[in-house]
Amino acid sequence: MNSNVNMKTIAELSGVSVATVSRVINQNGRFSAETEANVKRVMKELHFYPNTVAKNLKKNRSNVIGVVVPDITNPHFAKLVLEIEKKLFEYSYLTVICNTNEVKELEQKHVDTLISQRVSGILIISGCKTYDLIDIPVIYVDRCPDDYRENQHCIVESDNEGGAYLAAKKLIECGCKNIALLYSCHTDRNQKMRYRGYKRAVEEAGFEEKTILVDSISSPIATEAVKKYIESGEILDGLVCTTDALAIGAVIGLQEKHLSVPEQVKITGFDDSLLAALYHPSISSIRQFVSLVAEKTVSLLFTMMDGKMPDSMHNILPVRMIERDSTKVTI
Repeated sequence: MNSNVNMKTIAELSGVSVATVSRVINQNGRFSAETEANVKRVMKELHFYPNTVAKNLKKNRSNVIGVVVPDITNPHFAKLVLEIEKKLFEYSYLTVICNTNEVKELEQKHVDTLISQRVSGILIISGCKTYDLIDIPVIYVDRCPDDYRENQHCIVESDNEGGAYLAAKKLIECGCKNIALLYSCHTDRNQKMRYRGYKRAVEEAGFEEKTILVDSISSPIATEAVKKYIESGEILDGLVCTTDALAIGAVIGLQEKHLSVPEQVKITGFDDSLLAALYHPSISSIRQFVSLVAEKTVSLLFTMMDGKMPDSMHNILPVRMIERDSTKVTI
């Protein structure tokens, strides 16, 4: 940080008042997106970083945010955490990333540790349960805990039900009539909502509901589950998978049973990970706008850190169907 630069300098070079610079830095009050971008540009060019230490000492808080994630090796979660980290760093906040390995007890230990470290806020992606903390803002991201209470807990998630509905509708549009859902019996709400979206689409089309349950989102487990499903004599020409990892495992299983994708069976994934684009055949998938999720989450967190209630406690963000080779109509 340049010690000769202060908020007055930033204000003069930005063409705004010192009060406006202060509002931009503290994300408090009214200012336009153009003004915010201009002020941040000048701050970056002059290597000016607000001194948050004194402010945090007054609040007895650090400039650290805890992020609790279920599996940092999962491409979707890794990308989400990275985007959150980048957004927070823009405001001179650091992140402590805690991996739970999908273990409830470990999640609780991480939360307890973060509380003891006096972090300024906690973002929970694991979503095993809710935590009613008195003076630390908590936002549940991507996964909505089953025990959350409407208007009492702040949630940011993608439209899981709507995404699975779009995926199933795409297969129906491609002419598929025997469409199964490959999903994990894991208890997280995302899987349940994706099941609901799939079910709504096939019921609207008048088709029979078909499901293949697995106990994890591992590709090898998906491969074996699909092979067993085919061996049981079930007819299958479309498969909605609730993650890209499951979709890739399903393609391998179908190929090992001498069924080609997309000629005989069409497949969709969920998350639109890099693997979906690079795999052969490439996987049509539901895209979650991770950067938008991160931006919304950080904005809500700062609102809560200022002692205010968000305008909306349950935030469901849009998704989009990305079409690739696995749903191509062949002649």
